Amino acid sequence: MRSKFFSVTAGFFFLFFATEVPRHSNITTRIELLNSRVKTRSGQIDASGVVVWLESLDGSSARGSRAQAKIVQRGKRFTPHIIAVERGTEVDFPNFDPFFHNVFSLYGGKRFDLGLYASGETRPVLFNRAGISYIFCNIHPQMSAIVVTLDTPYYALSDQSGEVTIADVPEGRYQLKVWHERSNDEELAAQSRSLRVTAGRNVDLGVIRLNETGYLPQPHRNKYGGQYDNEINKPAYKRP
Repeated sequence: MRSKFFSVTAGFFFLFFATEVPRHSNITTRIELLNSRVKTRSGQIDASGVVVWLESLDGSSARGSRAQAKIVQRGKRFTPHIIAVERGTEVDFPNFDPFFHNVFSLYGGKRFDLGLYASGETRPVLFNRAGISYIFCNIHPQMSAIVVTLDTPYYALSDQSGEVTIADVPEGRYQLKVWHERSNDEELAAQSRSLRVTAGRNVDLGVIRLNETGYLPQPHRNKYGGQYDNEINKPAYKRP
């Protein structure tokens, strides 16, 4: 009798946990870029690097784990070109090239100058201010990267096909926001909307279309405000 009671009780607990409703939800969308000149190797429009995030309308969001991030210097390039982090995240800038680099940022967001450092060395930066940080090398003008620092742990970047998934979002009311390097402020502001997330119910936001018409890349200056010695193949960035 006792054995039978135990098996029934165990079955009840198994059924309870198996049917328990998930507390968090996934938010999905797809980015579609209009009039874009940036292509993948296959010739398709590259829709990667668009940052989508949710800001809580019910008070401050729970802090994420803020795992350390990394932007690698290799082949006179920063990789990846764009990352998003929660405010308070430390980002490493390892130098994998066989020569010196001097990483700096003076254009809004987090301002810093890491100075010269050699191959095999790395230097960290704590991104403790929300905003867009445009990052360059004071020696090699073709190098550029962007760190988008957010006051929320609920964010994601689009892949090359434009797919975006913000995972494990708790129930509540949120404001959706979007940032894209080659879209203007008015275009991005028009994408903002409020939404309600219900526990265990995923949300598909459909397609977000961003128009790149009018995007004009601008050359940047070195950390002293002057021109680089080599004026050929100057990099470009969208001024904040």
